[in-house]
Amino acid sequence: MYICIMVDFIKLLNQYPRLSEPKVSISSLGVAHRVFFNWKEKGLIDYEHSFTQEDRDNNVTRKKIKLNAFEAVWILIIKELRSFNIGLDTIGKIKSFLFAVPDFNSLKDLTQKELKEVSGHILTKGINDFLKLIDINIENQVERINNLPDSNKIYYSNLGILVNAILLSGHSPSIFIYKKPIEEGLSFEIFNPTFEANYHNQLDEDYRSHIIKGLLEHSVINIAVRPLFEHFFDNKLLFKYTAEFDLYTSGELKILKLLKSKNFDKIIIHRNHDQQITIESTSSEQVLGNKAIELRKTLGLKQYERAEVIYRNDKNLVITNTVKNKIDLGNT
Repeated sequence: MYICIMVDFIKLLNQYPRLSEPKVSISSLGVAHRVFFNWKEKGLIDYEHSFTQEDRDNNVTRKKIKLNAFEAVWILIIKELRSFNIGLDTIGKIKSFLFAVPDFNSLKDLTQKELKEVSGHILTKGINDFLKLIDINIENQVERINNLPDSNKIYYSNLGILVNAILLSGHSPSIFIYKKPIEEGLSFEIFNPTFEANYHNQLDEDYRSHIIKGLLEHSVINIAVRPLFEHFFDNKLLFKYTAEFDLYTSGELKILKLLKSKNFDKIIIHRNHDQQITIESTSSEQVLGNKAIELRKTLGLKQYERAEVIYRNDKNLVITNTVKNKIDLGNT
């Protein structure tokens, strides 16, 4: 599993390196300052102002709070948990779970034969085929991860797993909070239905039976994370950060600019699984607005195969969603 995480999150870090940059204000997340600092005091948030040398020279002691994408998603998760009246102590335990980074050092002791056996059982055929083409040096990669700046280690956390599943794989992961009835103590798990289906399919099992059995034996709260992440695309206050986090390509930004200018007759988005979104120029802001939000999600989450814009001057713009596979493996 760790090998899979290592390869996936090198991709996430390279494709979305700005996710760890502080950009998001707490007001855009709908959180008051007093609430934010109460959560911080209770240990739910690890946040410290980042002071420049100029700030220190000018004796600056307070700055506007700015959060990175991972921290912003965590704030939205806290809000969802609080809507269930889940206590701060429990939320603190969930925070420890989500921000935990796996200890990859144990991989150093695995032989090439053992690595091959593990990857054969866990990794997808595509990743295994890729690994066969290169001689990946696990020890070097572990050292590379260990030497990352603290701000980038969040990519390899359980919270990073959730963001990775949404952005790179298009999945809909959840956080399971569960316990045995009557018994004390909660457990936490990241649930990814796509991953579960693939895993149990390899075992010739129906993952739905496994899930139903778990639900019958446990009391469960499910926190869906993808709808929370989608707030970056459907919330006016958060949408401005999508460009700052490079969630759109230059071609996608061009489509969104055209959408705003209305200098088009029709925009057709051919989605995966043969679905299609069509937006025609209209004087009705309401109709255009509803479809525009869906379009922003589709483009930002890369849920399309082809986008075509028909301009009012008879020009055409066609953009195809090509999956970026840039993986910086350092010394291999």
